[in-house]
Amino acid sequence: MFTAPTLASLPYHRRNRNFFGFSLSAACAVFAFSASSTCGAAESPDRLVSFLQGEVQRNFSELRKQDSLPPYFIAYRVHDSDAVSFSANKGGVIRDRRQSSRTMSVEARVGNSVFDNTHPLRENLDFTQWTGYQNVPWPLEDNPEYWRKSLRVATDYAYRAARDEYAKIYANVGVRPPVGDTGLDFAPAAPVHFSLSESESTTHLPTREALDSLYARILRASTLFSNDPHLYASQIDFNYGTVRKRFVSTEGSSIEDKETLASISIYVETKADDGMILWLFKDFHFRAPPVDFSEDTLTAAVRLLMARLDTLRSAPVMETYAGPVILENIAAGVFVHEVFGHRVEGHRQKAVDEGQTFISKVGQTLTDSSVSIVDDPTEAVFGKTALNGYYRFDDEGVPSRRTLLMENGIFRGFLFGRSVISPQGVSNGHGRANLGLPVVARMGNTMLSSKRGIPFATLRDSLLALLREQGKPFGLILHDISGGFTYTTRDLPQSFRVEPLYVTRVFADGRPDDVVRGVDAVGTPLASLAQIVATGDDPAVFNGHCGAESGWVPVSAVSPSLLLRSMEFESRAKDQNLPPLLAPPRRSP
Repeated sequence: MFTAPTLASLPYHRRNRNFFGFSLSAACAVFAFSASSTCGAAESPDRLVSFLQGEVQRNFSELRKQDSLPPYFIAYRVHDSDAVSFSANKGGVIRDRRQSSRTMSVEARVGNSVFDNTHPLRENLDFTQWTGYQNVPWPLEDNPEYWRKSLRVATDYAYRAARDEYAKIYANVGVRPPVGDTGLDFAPAAPVHFSLSESESTTHLPTREALDSLYARILRASTLFSNDPHLYASQIDFNYGTVRKRFVSTEGSSIEDKETLASISIYVETKADDGMILWLFKDFHFRAPPVDFSEDTLTAAVRLLMARLDTLRSAPVMETYAGPVILENIAAGVFVHEVFGHRVEGHRQKAVDEGQTFISKVGQTLTDSSVSIVDDPTEAVFGKTALNGYYRFDDEGVPSRRTLLMENGIFRGFLFGRSVISPQGVSNGHGRANLGLPVVARMGNTMLSSKRGIPFATLRDSLLALLREQGKPFGLILHDISGGFTYTTRDLPQSFRVEPLYVTRVFADGRPDDVVRGVDAVGTPLASLAQIVATGDDPAVFNGHCGAESGWVPVSAVSPSLLLRSMEFESRAKDQNLPPLLAPPRRSP
């Protein structure tokens, strides 16, 4: 599920009550915890960072005078966002927008690093417990008097909320069965000091003149949608944004950083004669405005999507199935994200309502011995493709770090923010969140690699061999995928679903492949990982945004194609309304 398919979001890891859906060189990978550290150029902090440093210490000192439950940590985050967006359909402009905003967020903690107001509250599954956060919109212009007043009020609010929540958690622990050691709620981290260079700190949105040529190319490409009367929805979107981030804390950290993302996304949708809604998308990701993006590349992508969608309209609906399958590289990346990635987020190992699928599996073999998995947010690009999941520092002021999760099929460990599962644990730089939401462990760039990758044609031959071995009449190839979701809590099955967009059926008797529709891939994590028997030599990137209790964060998944001995598919829910009664309009001459 996605907020909008046109954004090409990664599978979204939804969490309501108990349900989940899914740039530059690395900076200072490892810190000792005995002294502060400095990364990057030795620039002076900008005016706002210096102001925040003074205010966080001043407000902290005042609140430390409280007789009961004074704060032990306060952090301020300020984001300056600048964005442009443009959308077109059938040669018409749907959206043309420029916008800027500035938002400040306060985090307050009471208690101590072992047990504080973020400690898991048992039998509370909606995550409303984490209330030691407060967001405040700020004016775009510098206004120290306004800043000071709003910081005072927001800090007081966040502290009071944290103190109230701590009392609830403390009482909750006293009337619940003991659960043993749950690690540290806020592991130590060395203070970090980082400032942008002068060129990086200057944020300029592209001028309208610079974008006009790109917009004209998008408009011309969108006229191709008029060629298909069966298209019920279509759009080309361009989005570009930069976020200048400041972070200061009472530990002494001061970070000024910047995140830049750009994308062009194509979306098409139709409805089959039986009422099934069918859609496809294609996106391109960049680290700078793609003002020179090729019109030929854009129009070729539009034509391919329209041709595939036309094939899907008349494709047969497939019945439920279990058997051999190839997940093509992009689809395989989503599979890894949903089946594996969310279950190795460290904070989930501390909550008793979580499934904790891998908590006792460290050191055990879980999949084919050729497979290794890392999460590496220090990588800005893979080949020539920009990675959405790149960042220099996480949202707790810790440098990002390459983290080994699976080595030669053996499970090695978890992703951690500063909430860890042992008294000796430390963050590996994966604490992430939107402003105003609790920071938890999240994926960045999740990358599966293999030391025995084979060409796709050989992988297909291996699929046919499995069909003959199992006596199956056909197998499946998942070429493209929209995303998916996964359940991780104990009150529901520990299952996942990934939602393929374009699937072909490969016949054991040599008949030509055909396209099918109407099924979703489902399964459980341990069983599904064990089904991997071969990998391709064709790694590719799936970029998008993943949602969980800490909000939506940009992520990437990288994987070669995967051959699974068996995977189960179930029938997809279908819209019960038939196509429109009115005939499609005729094309103009």
